[in-house]
Amino acid sequence: MSKQPAARAKKSLGQHFLHDQHAISRIAKAVPKGATAIEIGPGPGAITNVLLQHVAHLSVIEMDDQFAASWQKIAQENDRLSVIHGDVMQLLEETVNQVQPEWIAGNLPYNLSGPLTAKLASLSLSGGMVLMYQREVAERIAAGPGSKTYGGLSVLVRHHYNVKRLLVLPPGAFSPPPKVHSAVILLTPHGNTPSCDFNQLQKTVRQGFAHRRKTIANNFKKELSGEQFEAIGIDPRKRPEQLDYQQWVNIALALAN
Repeated sequence: MSKQPAARAKKSLGQHFLHDQHAISRIAKAVPKGATAIEIGPGPGAITNVLLQHVAHLSVIEMDDQFAASWQKIAQENDRLSVIHGDVMQLLEETVNQVQPEWIAGNLPYNLSGPLTAKLASLSLSGGMVLMYQREVAERIAAGPGSKTYGGLSVLVRHHYNVKRLLVLPPGAFSPPPKVHSAVILLTPHGNTPSCDFNQLQKTVRQGFAHRRKTIANNFKKELSGEQFEAIGIDPRKRPEQLDYQQWVNIALALAN
């Protein structure tokens, strides 16, 4: 497997290329041998080259024209590699439907991490995901109820997955170094069948966290009364960050009815 040529990171695409070998190994090896996987933003291929040594098939989604062209040349000589050239926000769902991956991996573009994570959280994979973020975003995703960093993404990723922090990386692990630390999150399926639709949950969470300092009753005052909250086991005086995943599901179901 030939390595990608060096390339200058593009600030407009939020590119920071990982070169820490220990981190590269841990991320790639989180995806089991023989898996079918998608990698988001392979860039120069630090993680990609390791994945290709042990996965059954890898599809990479690359926005950068230069990297996409380079990977397409490599794919011509490697039938276990497919290249999708374009915007992951537009192509993710279609690619997942076509590839049917067990795993998704990626050093996510910093400027897309929020909306892209919401899209990823809607997908139910049999294997899981190993994803790199700015540490602040990773902490929000992994946070539990009652934490100041707990928010909409914390709830949404738990629709299909358990969340585990895998490792934290300093700026020097990347080229060019970002201004902040990064962290890797591992998502593995919890196996429970969700009792509400993901889109309904996302809509509910978006409304509920729009005003974090207000009570949950205040944020839904046009839709649900205090008595209705109490009927589904929720104290209407609580604030959004105090509610766990199941309580958010209960609100979504109440709104749907």
